[in-house]
Amino acid sequence: MIEKICEIINDEYCCDIDITIEEWKELLTNPTVFDDKSKEAIKKWYIEPGYSATCGYIGKKYNEHSMSANGIINGLAGRVQKELGRFVVKGIGGIATGTRFIVVMKSKLINAKPKTWEWTIREELVKAIEELNIFSDYSYSDDALISDISDNDISSDNPHFEYSGRPKNKKDPVYVKNKYSYPRSHKVSINALRHANNKCEFDDTHLTFTRRNSDLSYTEPHHLVPITYHNNFEVSLDVEENIVSLCCNCHKQIHLGKGFEVMLEKLHNDRKDLLTRVGIDITLDELIKLYKNN
Repeated sequence: MIEKICEIINDEYCCDIDITIEEWKELLTNPTVFDDKSKEAIKKWYIEPGYSATCGYIGKKYNEHSMSANGIINGLAGRVQKELGRFVVKGIGGIATGTRFIVVMKSKLINAKPKTWEWTIREELVKAIEELNIFSDYSYSDDALISDISDNDISSDNPHFEYSGRPKNKKDPVYVKNKYSYPRSHKVSINALRHANNKCEFDDTHLTFTRRNSDLSYTEPHHLVPITYHNNFEVSLDVEENIVSLCCNCHKQIHLGKGFEVMLEKLHNDRKDLLTRVGIDITLDELIKLYKNN
């Protein structure tokens, strides 16, 4: 078995990891190598710009210890080495002899204060993930969707979005965390927010705040016909015509507060023709009943 040396050169971990895209694809589809915890950890870096982030940033973003991903990534890298069976990484100099994460990610020192190490998913692994569509443009809960969108680079340079007015085929539900969940597209939700000019569609005079990563107002996407009722419809509910832009307060109220019926009446009146065009036929009374049962 070949011994691959890992060392720090010019503030960067250097090691010749020659795993091809096709090999990564085989590894990604092998559950004994890429288990659910590994995929969840890798996705946290995959959705970041440049597939890069520090462990501290990831820990803070997901309310976890800054080193929480280290063991998972190292364990994954060890399984990759074992499955391929042709090399083992050995650290030298200031690197621990049994270091393994370099198999999966590159790392370099960045000029943050204090200086810290940034991890980046290897290019071949990124391409394999993309070709297999392992982490598609979807979330499986409203909270995850809103969290992902709030950290995306939503730019005011993007043109105004117009509705297509056409029904879309619904995707199959996915088994996530012991239950079936219906995927929600980040792109579709961002389009809906763009169409609303990032204003609250219940009342566009409602105060909001400016996003940290753009000059746009912060609003949240809300599926008017709840996506949990996707089995009641022949078409997808995850379409721009079914997503309204709401300020934080209105979004909480429509889910949890009194007076949600008044909100639904206005939003349904504004959207009922659009909903019909995309194959979502529902009366106000039917819609209110869904919310009461939700």
